[in-house]
Formats: sequence, structure tokens, C-alpha cells
Amino acid sequence: MDSTTAARPTDVTPDPTAPGAKGLKTDAIGYVSNLVIAVASTAPAYSLAATLGFIVAVAGVGVHAPAVLIVSFIPILFVSVGYRFLNLADPDAGTTFAWVTRAFGPQLGWINGWAIFLADIIVMASLAVIASTYTFALWNGHPHTWVIIVGAVIWIALMTWICYRGIELSAEIQTVLLGIEIFTLALFAVVALIKVYSGHPTGSLQVSTSWFNPFNLSWNALIAGVLLGVFIYWGWDSGVAVNEESRDRHRGPGKAAVVSTLLLLAI
Repeated sequence: MDSTTAARPTDVTPDPTAPGAKGLKTDAIGYVSNLVIAVASTAPAYSLAATLGFIVAVAGVGVHAPAVLIVSFIPILFVSVGYRFLNLADPDAGTTFAWVTRAFGPQLGWINGWAIFLADIIVMASLAVIASTYTFALWNGHPHTWVIIVGAVIWIALMTWICYRGIELSAEIQTVLLGIEIFTLALFAVVALIKVYSGHPTGSLQVSTSWFNPFNLSWNALIAGVLLGVFIYWGWDSGVAVNEESRDRHRGPGKAAVVSTLLLLAI
């Protein structure tokens, strides 16, 4: 063994401050956390509250909203399968930004990255306003608009602090909140069905299989509804965006993406 070989280190720890390093904590979360983040980022209760009414209001849709949600699910499922295979080949936290850049060049990658960034800014602002509004509503409050905006800023600051503390804390909090959210939705649905089938309230309708048949809709009504319906499923890709912080980062996040879309359909 010469002196050059002897001096060569056998175990080099990557420098998180080196150019190109992302400073992400590896092996921080498991598959369940991937799944929770994917489902929670879609915010099922918020998405239903903010969008379902508009789908029902589309001319020709009405009680056939379940059929619209089923059709809206199909392209989302295909996209999630695409994410799964892209993540198998290249688990990069940049997801579509990185994948589009490597496949089609930096120009399209740059556009894709900024599109996601701007969409997140718009959605986060609207989510924070909804959170602030309902926070005051817990105490039957109807504050001035500027008070709601202040509340929204506080919510954004709180979420930023949680993200700053690390992915583990974020995953744990989302697990608790998602559990409460799904329990509340399930309780609401069960109570509503019991009241409809036992008390027959005025104006209530009993569930019909025709509601789930997209062929009972006109083409124009279906397309208009689907354009709104895909929004309800948007957000599951966050489970893949934490791939570099996940255990089994090649397979776990991509599998969680596909399973999360199935869970969202059920919810």
C-alpha cells in the first residue's frame, strides 16, 4: 500500500454546507408519514368545503357530484403512478422541477418550478384565510376583514415555525390533525345518513346508485364538474416532495402517492 492510498479516507461524511447540498435530514420519516403528509396536504375537509358546493351548482350536475369526483380521480391516479415511477428512478425533493429539467431541459424545468411555487403561494394564502375565518367562527366571531388577515398571518407564521423545527414535528402534527379531520368527516356523514334514513327531514334525499354513474351526465356538465373536481385531489404530491428525507426513499414516497389518491377517493 503506497502513501497516497493510505492517506485516502475510508468514510467521508457529506458536508451539508457544500455547493449543491440541500441540508435535508435523511431517513427522518417512514412510509406512514409519507402517506399522512400526502393525504393531509390535500386537506380533504377544506377541499370539500371550498369546492363541492361549486360542483353541485354546475348546471346538470346536482346530485351526480359523486360521479364527477370518480371521473376526476382517474387522471389524478395516472399522474400519481407517473410520480411513483419517476421517484423510483430519481428520488429528488424537487420532484417535477428536477424531473422536467433533466428530461426536457432547464427552460421547461424553470417554468414548471415557478408554476408550482406561485400556486403554493396562492393556495397557502387562501388556506390561511379559511383557517383564520373558522378560528374566529369557533367563538361565533365575525371580525373585520383586517382582523381575519392578521389571523391568517399568525397561522402562516405558526406553520413556518413548525416547518423550521423539522420534518419529524411536521409529520407528527399532521398525523394528529388528519386523524381529527377524518373522524369529523366520518361522524358528519354517519349522522347525516342516520337522520335521512330514520327521520326523513324535509328536502332530504336518500342515496341512489345513479348518483355515481357519469353516463347520466351531459358531456358539458361532466367536463365543467371535472375541472373543479381535480382541485379536491390536489396536494398529494407533497408526500413525494419529502422523498430525500424518507426511509426507503426510492419506493416509499411513490407508493404513498398512489395509495393516498385511493384514500382521497374514499374520503
